Amino acid sequence: MADNTWPNIGHEKVIDFLDRALKNNKVAQTYVFVGSDDLGKSTIALAFARNLQGDSDRVSSDLYILQPEEEKKSISIDQVREFIKMLSLSSFLNSYKIGLIKQADLLSLEAKSALLKTLEEPKEKVVIILLVTKEESLPETIMSRAQVLYFNPVPAAAIYDYLLKNYNTNRSLAKDLASLALGHPLTAVKYLENPDLYRRYLVRAETWLEIITADSSTRWRLLDTLFNDKTWSKQAVELALEILALAEGLARDLLLLSLNQPDRLQHIALINRLETVRDVLAADSSDPIPAILKQFQLIAQAKDYLLANVNPRLVLEQIIINL
Repeated sequence: MADNTWPNIGHEKVIDFLDRALKNNKVAQTYVFVGSDDLGKSTIALAFARNLQGDSDRVSSDLYILQPEEEKKSISIDQVREFIKMLSLSSFLNSYKIGLIKQADLLSLEAKSALLKTLEEPKEKVVIILLVTKEESLPETIMSRAQVLYFNPVPAAAIYDYLLKNYNTNRSLAKDLASLALGHPLTAVKYLENPDLYRRYLVRAETWLEIITADSSTRWRLLDTLFNDKTWSKQAVELALEILALAEGLARDLLLLSLNQPDRLQHIALINRLETVRDVLAADSSDPIPAILKQFQLIAQAKDYLLANVNPRLVLEQIIINL
């Protein structure tokens, strides 16, 4: 058997496990890949599919991918029934038929029940892979019939090497993106492939840093540039959560700088601006840490408010008033 081909995206333990299963002909019927978004679960699932089908260069028509329809909040039972029907047909290439369910957390209750019936009656050379962010999103009846593999954040050094090997980029940018990704390789790839998106992210980060040290009236103006949606829409909540995640990352970097650990920064590209903000926070008491810890408290409180369905704009206003 020819050697299998895998992406050099980290997750060595997962890859070694799947590679041994292939070489020892001990492939399970169902796999659950557990881990947060942008870790590379889908990339490795597709590589596993290619190796199962004996083609390291492409995936054949015997692969079926199921994911939520656009603007739908869940994967419906009708989608799962069609998915199961396609997997029950004969293979085009007399090889494995593979079903990949992305965002399987979003399977409806009825869809999970329909899928379970298929898993209870395994068919030869049919493999189903479910990608989830949290294992609790699937019932124990499905989990107990699956081989569960966990995806953890990838070291920044591995992401850096991956970017250099697979993309035509310079070392400085690769280092910045590897740190920014916080262990999520596809986050780094997303920003590398979309420079405008990366620039917009940095502008938002610089705007939040400016808010931290600005006077009251300037804070309101700057907040309007980041967030001016006064609705309770799903998009407003998601944007507010993105801003809170950004603010939390910047607060963490300010704390690391204050503890003299610049090598561990997430936003390396903004180190000069971060140092300036740290120094401003230290101006009154020579110790910026209390002010930084207050930021963490406000961010945690804001997340609780969002979960309690408080208007997202009001949640962010509450932070900038109390910074």
